[in-house]
Amino acid sequence: MPRTSSGRAVALLVVLGVVLAAAPTLAAGFTLCGVSGCTGGGFGVSTDPGTTRALLVVAGVVAALPLATYAWLRRSGKLAACAGALAVVVMLLAGALIGSDVRGCPSSVDDATCRGNAR
Repeated sequence: MPRTSSGRAVALLVVLGVVLAAAPTLAAGFTLCGVSGCTGGGFGVSTDPGTTRALLVVAGVVAALPLATYAWLRRSGKLAACAGALAVVVMLLAGALIGSDVRGCPSSVDDATCRGNAR
């Protein structure tokens, strides 16, 4: 007989994952435009698209990890699928929150400028 999961436990694990994902999202924000920000602050825009994309993926994985662990312990494919969906949603929302596009560049900067200023 399959064990049922507690809705409260699942909600707490989702909240925990989202809170933990704040650290890589903050780091991705710094790699997106550097310390001076996307205006450059007199020093020019400094971008690192590869690291920004990697940190956004890490944010998604970190957000899903508590729920994925719970799904593994409960042997629940449904919860595992929810953890995967949570990873994708958090990754996309974190990118939108810091102002990144899918290239890992600031959405306000064109591709040539972004690639040309990559560290």
